[in-house]
Amino acid sequence: MSEGHARLGPSNKRWPVCPGSVREEANYPDIPGAAAIDGTGSHLLLELCLQNNVQAHAYDQQIIGANHSDNPNGWLVAPDRIERVQMALDYIKRRVNELKSMFPGCNVMVESESTSDPGGAFGRDDWWGTCDITITARHPMTGDIYFIEVADYKDGRGYVSEKNNTQNISYLFGKIRSHIASGPDKVRPFNPANIGGIRMTIIQPKTNPVVRYQCSTRQEDNVSSLTVIEAAEKLAHAAHLTDDDNAPVVPGKHCQWCKANPKRGGHCTAILDKSLQVVEKMNKSNLNLIDTFKTAVADIKSLTESQLSEIADTEEGVQAIFDKVKSEIKERIKQGIDVPGYAMVPGRGSRVWNEGEDEIVKKLKSRRLKLVDIYPKKLISPAQLMKLEKLTESQKKRISEDLISFKDGNLTLKKVSHKKEEKVVVQSPTDDVQSQVQLMFADVPKPVTEEVSFF
Repeated sequence: MSEGHARLGPSNKRWPVCPGSVREEANYPDIPGAAAIDGTGSHLLLELCLQNNVQAHAYDQQIIGANHSDNPNGWLVAPDRIERVQMALDYIKRRVNELKSMFPGCNVMVESESTSDPGGAFGRDDWWGTCDITITARHPMTGDIYFIEVADYKDGRGYVSEKNNTQNISYLFGKIRSHIASGPDKVRPFNPANIGGIRMTIIQPKTNPVVRYQCSTRQEDNVSSLTVIEAAEKLAHAAHLTDDDNAPVVPGKHCQWCKANPKRGGHCTAILDKSLQVVEKMNKSNLNLIDTFKTAVADIKSLTESQLSEIADTEEGVQAIFDKVKSEIKERIKQGIDVPGYAMVPGRGSRVWNEGEDEIVKKLKSRRLKLVDIYPKKLISPAQLMKLEKLTESQKKRISEDLISFKDGNLTLKKVSHKKEEKVVVQSPTDDVQSQVQLMFADVPKPVTEEVSFF
């Protein structure tokens, strides 16, 4: 699973949308967290099972991965880890049988932990990674690809969408590169006609559904070897933007796990800068911020609708200031500097397990608790149920009529554009990056969180 030291590893979701993040994150060491280390244990178990053609329970209560750089003591193979990995093994077995049925006489090969080099097609040596699972159906004589699937195993609980997943796109493009690219260096131009069907899959046992994918056999997914090539071309452009020493940082949801995020001890001010632009805009419009705030507290009814809107627009900027100030106060107190009126005191406590997850699960089971008690599962949603392939259209119709009703969402306040104003927008370099990102997968349906599962 390790991607070594690839500068633009496919598993890094930030560089395709924030080119400056590569430069900013380079200032910090790459230290895996506890969850990532635990996930490595499951990936290792999956790899061992595939290499040795055995079921996951073959390693029950064994220690695997001793002397691993991330965890020198190795990982205990407990029942819960076995169950998760077995879900992936069952899916792989099912797919092998399906492909053999779809293409009689074909050779189906399963690879685990194999290198994928998408960057080489664009003259890059810093964009590559290790693909968890690759399943390929080939012509027995010519070796032509009838169908190829890449699957990424996720061991955590944080839901990973399969839609427009840049990690899987990079892996799949790297895998088909030798068949679609030209010349001895396997570069442009690319010929999508050399590839049959494709599928990009996420296997995540701690989520529902466990398996979700984009597949060329489903018309609504709108994916093919051509769309993968087009997406890779746009990723190559995003990679090129990271080469600029002054590449811009673009704030967004992708900042959450960035090592340069101030909330994770980093120094990047992109989020703060974006928030403060609102406050600066008010200052330029000659609006007295302090007087307006005072009026909002003393006599909110006297404010016009325009004033209410302008004050609401300052929330992020003002909050960002206080977040930054509090962060600096905490840092100075840690350094032993007295900040009048402030101190670091224990917050509200919580109960935590006093051992690792595997050991806790083992001991809870010894007290006759079932896995469903330890890992409570969630009822399938109506949207997920209607995606199940095992249901006929007639069954879906009856279920929809008898068991499902539509419920309007609660009314919420949301910021919308001002329709009365027509503004001329001058794009900045950052705007250009955002535009490129928005256009990356314009031909692919918007992400949703429900998808078909074989469970």
